[in-house]
Amino acid sequence: MRRKVLRKLFRWFLLGVVVLIGLSGCGRTTKRSTSQSASTTQKKAAPWITSSVPTFYVHGFQGSANSTNTLIQHAEKTAHAHKVLVATVSTSGQVTLTGHWAAKTRNPIIQVVFKNNLAQYDQQSAWLSQVITAVKARHNFNRYNVVAHSAGCVATVNLLMTKQASNFPTINKLVTIAGPFDGVVGEDDVANQNSFLSNGQPKYQHAAYQLLAAKRQRFPRHVHLLNIVGNLDDGTNSDSLVTNVSARSIKYLLRGTGLNYTEKDFHGKNAQHSKLHENAKVALAVDRYLWHR
Repeated sequence: MRRKVLRKLFRWFLLGVVVLIGLSGCGRTTKRSTSQSASTTQKKAAPWITSSVPTFYVHGFQGSANSTNTLIQHAEKTAHAHKVLVATVSTSGQVTLTGHWAAKTRNPIIQVVFKNNLAQYDQQSAWLSQVITAVKARHNFNRYNVVAHSAGCVATVNLLMTKQASNFPTINKLVTIAGPFDGVVGEDDVANQNSFLSNGQPKYQHAAYQLLAAKRQRFPRHVHLLNIVGNLDDGTNSDSLVTNVSARSIKYLLRGTGLNYTEKDFHGKNAQHSKLHENAKVALAVDRYLWHR
C-alpha cells in the first residue's frame, strides 16, 4: 500500500517538473518574440524616399541630352530614381514622348530635350509648359520638380511666373544649376563688375533680370529652391560664363514669396559652367535635396 502511494507521488512530481519546463520554454519563446519585434521596430527607415512626383531635367543654351545624362544616371544609381520618358521638342514646338512610365514607378524622371537649343527664354518656357502638359495628359500628376542648368534655369523661372491653365500642376521643388539670372559673361556681363547693394539687390540689372522682375509677383508662394553656384577660384568669381552675383541674384528677385532658399557653392576646375552638370558632388547635392529623407 505504501509503495502505491509513493509511486503516485513520484508520478505527480514528474508531471510537475514537465509542466514547469514547458512554461519556462514558453517564457523564453515569448521573450525572444518580443525581442525580435522590438528589433524590427527599431530598424532605420530607408534613406531615400519613394515618391510619384515626376522630376523634369532641363538643359541650357546649346545643350542637349548630354547635358543632363550624368545627373540622371547618378540619380538612378544613388537615389533609386528612374528615367521613364524623354520629351523631345521639335524646332516647330511639337512634343514627342518616348519611353514608358509604369504605375508606381519610384521617383520618376522626364528628360527634356529642345531640338532648337538656341531659342530665347520665353520660347523655351512655352515649350516646357507644353512638355509638362503632354506628360500630364499621359500620366496624371498634381506636383512636379524641375532640375535645370544654365538658360534652362531662366526658362523655368519664367514659366513659373507665367499664367497657366487652371489644371496645370504645381511646382514642388526647383533646382537651378549655374542660372544666368542677371547676365552672361562676354555678352551683357563682365567678371567682378556687378555686386549686391546693402539690401541684397544687384547693382546692375541686365535684360534677363528685368524680364523676370517685371512679373515676379506671379511666382508661386513657398517654393523650395536649391541654387547651385560655381566658382573657379581664379579671381573672376564666376564659373567662366555666369558670375556668382548673376547666379545668386535669384534670391533677391523672389523676395517676399516665402521662398525656401538653399544655396550650395562649388569650387575649383570642376565648378566650371559646363562641368557642373558632370560633377558627382553636384549630382549628389541634387539627389539629396529632391529625394533624401
